[in-house]
Amino acid sequence: MLHRIILCFIVLWILGALPALAAETADVIYFGGPIVTMVSDGAQVEALAVADGNIVATGSKKDVMALKGDETKLVDLKGKTLMPGFIDPHSHVSLQSAKFSTVNLDPVPIGDVKSIADIQRKLREYIAKEKPAPGKWVFGWGYDDTNLKEMRHPNRKDLDAVSTTNPIFLIHISCHLGAANSLALKDAGVTAETPDPEGGRYQREPGSKEPNGVVEEAALMKFVASVPPPTKENALKMLQEGLQKYAASGITTACDGASSEDVMNLFRALDARGELPIDIVAYPLYKSAKDSTVDDIAKNWRHPARLRPGGLKLVLDGSIQGYTAYLTQPYYKELKNGEPEPDSCESDAVTGLFYQTANNTSHDTKPEEEHQNTDRGYPGMSQKDVTHWVQVCKDRQIPFQAHCNGDAAVDMLLTAIEAVYKNDPQPDLRNIIVHAQTIREDQLDKAAKYGLVPSFFPIHVVFWGDRHRDIFLGPKRAARIDPSRSALNRDMKITLHHDAPVAGIGMLPVASAAVNRITSSGKLLGPDQRITPYEALRAITKDAAWQYHEEDRKGTLEQGKLADIVILDKNPMTVDPKTIGDIQVLETIKEGKTVYKAE
Repeated sequence: MLHRIILCFIVLWILGALPALAAETADVIYFGGPIVTMVSDGAQVEALAVADGNIVATGSKKDVMALKGDETKLVDLKGKTLMPGFIDPHSHVSLQSAKFSTVNLDPVPIGDVKSIADIQRKLREYIAKEKPAPGKWVFGWGYDDTNLKEMRHPNRKDLDAVSTTNPIFLIHISCHLGAANSLALKDAGVTAETPDPEGGRYQREPGSKEPNGVVEEAALMKFVASVPPPTKENALKMLQEGLQKYAASGITTACDGASSEDVMNLFRALDARGELPIDIVAYPLYKSAKDSTVDDIAKNWRHPARLRPGGLKLVLDGSIQGYTAYLTQPYYKELKNGEPEPDSCESDAVTGLFYQTANNTSHDTKPEEEHQNTDRGYPGMSQKDVTHWVQVCKDRQIPFQAHCNGDAAVDMLLTAIEAVYKNDPQPDLRNIIVHAQTIREDQLDKAAKYGLVPSFFPIHVVFWGDRHRDIFLGPKRAARIDPSRSALNRDMKITLHHDAPVAGIGMLPVASAAVNRITSSGKLLGPDQRITPYEALRAITKDAAWQYHEEDRKGTLEQGKLADIVILDKNPMTVDPKTIGDIQVLETIKEGKTVYKAE
């Protein structure tokens, strides 16, 4: 009797397996170059077949070619490399999309601006080309005062020298500050009598109350209210163009890391039209989260879709450059010649400049407590609020991304985690510590215990590393910034991000920064925190998919997963590690369809 039951199960298993074993005809078969699956270090196959947007086979060329039909397209890679599409663990799609429509003022090494004269030249070239009507606003984005020859912000006089007939407003690389010419100040109603808003400041001329054109934090909201908002169609066009740039960087899943409801509605409109070329995972900012927002996240974050909420975004502090990251030990050098600025893009004000509605209101960017100690920075949330939102996320079983640049901010997050979870089991939410740039060794131990995932920002080593060493943190702490190796040594999963629009949207430069840790001046910073090329690539493919709870459908090239693919001109696993950031994206394929192809 038993053998008959076993035989019955075998027959049923065979019958059930027949459809999978049947020779399915492929839409496309790729071969002729390295196909890096990312399943494990060094794992490659000779060929890969795609049908109906999914990977249906990987393996030897001979075996995969068995799926060739009369209509199958054969793609000879001719030595080029195919690997999983890149997954963006944290950035700001909406802000980066807006930035693409402005005058690009990015500094070296991601741009070419070195001086205020360069800023003026670029603005003049834009005005000469576009010929904006008198009174129409002109925007520039990306200048970094700490990387200009003059080591200061451009002021209203600098911008008046460009135009007195067009309001000019520049957005700092941080998204938290700006610079206006006299006409922009006038249109915004900012005069010597205008008081500084709570949580912000208008910089003044020396010995005077006259505004010099530089505005900080909540002071940007005056300009939000003055700028005519784009039409819905223009805003949608900006987002479409931005998403195409993401696709051109090999990204098949992108993050909007501080979404407003207005931006979510624009994404929803594109999704309803079928016009999102890649997947978007959105994290509404806790400040603007309504009960309905939390309900929507709780209902939908687990459901795969072209657009879905990923969880809530918390912001516990500011940035190291701005002396607003919350540190346990004082900054290395005191502030001089003004105040360096933040590097993250959680500002509602900047989002509002491009996606405003009548409901936009300003937010107090100062914390409720402990914000007097500027030598160590200060928190962006009170401990009470951090604990409250961690409790909300636990109760509703939704993930969060928590912005923590300073180690004191990480302490606040860990205090909240310990208070909320106590002896309760930690749910598998894969909560993210965003940036985690100065996280200590003891904090990594606690983070590992509670299942927290560091998403590091290693491009900082390249872009600001010399200033972290010499100005902000000092040699010892700077050498440990973005401690990827320390986390991996604890068997933690990590991801790597670029925080666009701060430092571009290239994922390979991010991986390169984590592998090499070479500053823009060519100095090695913290060699013991370097990771291998496979570990860095895994952090933007396989483990980034895991971060989003999508490891069953993304991140590796395996049968049954989405055909989210990128084709590169070189193999990042075998080139000189110092050249990983120079590798070019030739084609990006989302669910079997090409969404970008280099000319």
